[in-house]
Amino acid sequence: MIVGASGRTHLVGRAARTALAALAAGSALVCAAGAHAASTPVAVNLSLTHYAKVTHLNAGDSVGINPPIVHVHVGDAIVFVNGDADAHHTATGLTNETHFGEPRWTQAVLKQFGGIGAQAWSSGDLAPGASSAPMVASTAGTFLYGCFFHYSTGMRGEIIVEP
Repeated sequence: MIVGASGRTHLVGRAARTALAALAAGSALVCAAGAHAASTPVAVNLSLTHYAKVTHLNAGDSVGINPPIVHVHVGDAIVFVNGDADAHHTATGLTNETHFGEPRWTQAVLKQFGGIGAQAWSSGDLAPGASSAPMVASTAGTFLYGCFFHYSTGMRGEIIVEP
């Protein structure tokens, strides 16, 4: 390190290379922090036992889902976790809906398929204590879903996928 005539400190040799390497590493960390990529899936808990309080959403009432509204980005994954000891649940998309209506689901939703987006999707039947495979948010938008078995009791949620 040399102090020049202007009073500024100048790094030379090995000290300069070390400082530049540290600066570059710090810059890479800042850039990586600014870019969004969830390394672990977002967990959504499904449990009528643990989340019995009714939450009022713009789309309608929700119960048994925590959090009732999930915010993710395109490319992020969500895992649905059944937290009940004796009830089966699903997280099944309501295609092209802006409010909770009466779904027209069939037994097909008991098998996992699709990704979170505008097309049909489902976590499949989740036994007590089970978790779904990660489901990737493929399209930006707001997507409503509910439980095949408990939709009429209000087991419904909302996923907001941002670009």
